[in-house]
Amino acid sequence: MARPKVVGLQAAFEAMEPGAAHISAGADPVSKLQDVTYQKIRQALMAGRFEPGQAFTIRALAAVFGTSPMPVRDALKRLVAEHALELRPNRTVVLPHMSRSRFQEILQIRLALEPMLTHRALAHITAADIEAMAQDHAAMCAAVERSVAVDYLAANRRFHFRLYEAAGTVVMLDMVEGLWMQIGPYLHQIFSSHKTGTATADHHHNDVLRALRRKDASAAAEAIWRDLSDAGDEILAGNLFVGEQS
Repeated sequence: MARPKVVGLQAAFEAMEPGAAHISAGADPVSKLQDVTYQKIRQALMAGRFEPGQAFTIRALAAVFGTSPMPVRDALKRLVAEHALELRPNRTVVLPHMSRSRFQEILQIRLALEPMLTHRALAHITAADIEAMAQDHAAMCAAVERSVAVDYLAANRRFHFRLYEAAGTVVMLDMVEGLWMQIGPYLHQIFSSHKTGTATADHHHNDVLRALRRKDASAAAEAIWRDLSDAGDEILAGNLFVGEQS
């Protein structure tokens, strides 16, 4: 398996935020560097900046971040423990391919948690938050017109997490982020080639925005559920999985 070039890795992080790849050590303790490194890789996975099957090396990531190997090694260990990355018998760390059963399990958990977060968010979300979500939705539509999957997924992620973060939870939000971290690379793979679910997302996101403006928590939660379930149905019908099929 080909290992990613440093330039390619750096571009993936820089695309999220110019200058985001380099980590300034400064006077920060080692534990702080480990946390920052972990968060940068985690956010890139959630945004679908890498593809299933891609391999990662400590040396390449340390070169991108401008750190020693230690914080990178710690970050990769945490991500392997969280099932976002996979450690092969030859000690290579790779981004696993998505099986049908794993996708179904992740979808079922998301269908339970994300509408719940949405319902809780209604008590705290502001008009400014809703307007920002509307702008995210417009960015999604523009990305579809340009056929740029990475921009579409990034805007979709911003749309959802502005809403979920407004709920003010700790445990549920972290769980949902972990699920998005596992699903992000696979969504990038299938959206890049098939644009699956873009039409239904447009419809359901508008339903979410209307419900938020009405302060209708139940309708907003239902729209999020339909957004996830309809996109999941299309993906399952497409059957673009590696491993067991059913």
